[in-house]
Amino acid sequence: MMRSARVGAPLFAGTLLAVCAGCGSPAPDDAPAGVWGNTTAVEELAIGIEFGADEYMFGYIESIAVAADGTLYVSDQQQNLVRMYDAEGVFLRDIGRQGQGPGEYGSAPALGVLPDGTLVMRDGSSSRVSFFSRGGEYLDSFPAGPGRDFVVDHEGIVLRRGFEGRVDLVKYSRAGEELGRVELPPRDIAGAETFFLGFGEGDIYPFPVETQSAWSPLGYLVTGRNDVYDIELRRPEGTLHLRREIARPPVNSEERAEWEAFREGLEEQVRASGRDVQFEPTPAVKPYFRRIHVGDDGRIWVFRYVAAEKRHDIEPLPDRPERPLLTWREPWTYDVFEPDGTFLGSVVVPETLRPHVFRDQRIWGALVDNNGVEQVVRLAVVPENR
Repeated sequence: MMRSARVGAPLFAGTLLAVCAGCGSPAPDDAPAGVWGNTTAVEELAIGIEFGADEYMFGYIESIAVAADGTLYVSDQQQNLVRMYDAEGVFLRDIGRQGQGPGEYGSAPALGVLPDGTLVMRDGSSSRVSFFSRGGEYLDSFPAGPGRDFVVDHEGIVLRRGFEGRVDLVKYSRAGEELGRVELPPRDIAGAETFFLGFGEGDIYPFPVETQSAWSPLGYLVTGRNDVYDIELRRPEGTLHLRREIARPPVNSEERAEWEAFREGLEEQVRASGRDVQFEPTPAVKPYFRRIHVGDDGRIWVFRYVAAEKRHDIEPLPDRPERPLLTWREPWTYDVFEPDGTFLGSVVVPETLRPHVFRDQRIWGALVDNNGVEQVVRLAVVPENR
């Protein structure tokens, strides 16, 4: 990754710098490139330093929200606080504080922003949704049941909640009135009883077949099972399907051998604890996608599985040196669609990126840089066909 120098408090990119040298992202599997053609992801902004002022140092970034003017709100799990920065990354103030009273949170809350700029916090420990003004002053709250995740849509606040063995999305008004519910399709992870699919190395897992779902801020469910590239936009006016005629990516022989060594080592570890288990072998092909994200503007960002590449910079985990190395890694690739189904193109982002906000052609997220520093970043997707 090309990066700007650390000067003063926040880390800035004064000009657009490529996230990876020459990292244009061709369409996978020789499929049509889409409206954008080839793309490049560039780092516009990064906040986070290893040494210096506390307000620019992060422990683990739990949630990020972005107002229409670019104001950033960051929830830090390790430090259990919420910080506010302007669009250029300059620290403004802390918002709320740890506690159980009005305007307080027991654990790092999930964040969102209403169209009028009001900040929304969902605190899982107090089962409460709280509201703060643009200036960071506490306004009010309503009880919302357990859980953390939520989406702000065009009509209200949509919370993910569990009910009697199922998961529902429950929509509330600004005043806390329940407006309706949508039951989420079960994930139905194939082979989940083998447990192997729940174990991985860092942020990579052995290709589970499952159903993924997300709520669109335009007011409908987006869902699809990842062994078929057919993602449903369940719009009120009728379901729209996002499809791509591409092959499922293969697991090449060397990549598979590494996963098999990982699997066998995990089996031995579990058996040593007194359990008799045999995990499913690594599949020959991967599903189409890992996750579905929907941007604030309704664009759909499909986190794709793609063919892996051999890496020579993968080192053993410091606390688990006996673990077999997984040196075949995939370029982290997103397919991007308009809400009307138009395929815009694919983009490759840094491997350590944890995305939180998608809007227009930008991604706000968290990542750990090459020096192990936790950062908030803003990436821009630059299309070839501008």
